[in-house]
Amino acid sequence: MGREQEEKEESKKIFTIRGLDPELYEKFTRTAKDLGTSVGELMNEAMRTLLTLIIIGREAGEKIGREVGKTGAALLSTPIKIMKAIVEGAKDFEVVSGIGELSVSKVDLEAIERPVLFVNLRKLVFEDDVSWELINTKVKGVKLVDEVVLPKHIPKLLFAKKCLMVKKITIK
Repeated sequence: MGREQEEKEESKKIFTIRGLDPELYEKFTRTAKDLGTSVGELMNEAMRTLLTLIIIGREAGEKIGREVGKTGAALLSTPIKIMKAIVEGAKDFEVVSGIGELSVSKVDLEAIERPVLFVNLRKLVFEDDVSWELINTKVKGVKLVDEVVLPKHIPKLLFAKKCLMVKKITIK
C-alpha cells in the first residue's frame, strides 16, 4: 500500500468520543449540514481552531495559557471573554492565522513592527531574500502549519526550534 493510499485510509478512520453533550452534538451536526459540509470536516476545523486559540494563549503568556487551559471546556460558551484575554496578552506580537498559503519576503518581515506568530496555515514559504537573523528576530513561532518551505541558507534545526505541530519542513 502506497503512502498516499495509507493517508486516505487514515483520514477515513472512525473515532469514538465519549461524554459528548447530545444537544450540543445535534446542534453541531445541524450546523454542518447547513454549511454543506460533513460533521467530520467541521469537527476537524473546530479542533484546529481550538488548538490555535490554545497555542496563541500560551504564546501570549503563561497566565493566559493557564486560563485557556482551565476554561477549555467553557470556551464554547464564553469565546468573547477568552478572545479578549488572548488579544490583551498578544500585544507583544502579531498573529497571522487561517491562511491557505503564504509567501513571506524580507520586505514583509521588515515592515511588521512586532514579531509575528504564524498559526494554522497550510503552507508557509520564506523567500530567498530572508536571512536567519531576520527570521530569528521577527518570527516568534510557527505553529500548526502543514508545510514550511525555507531557503537553503536557513539552518533547519535552529528554525525547527521555533516550530510546533509542523508536519513538514522543506528546502527550496
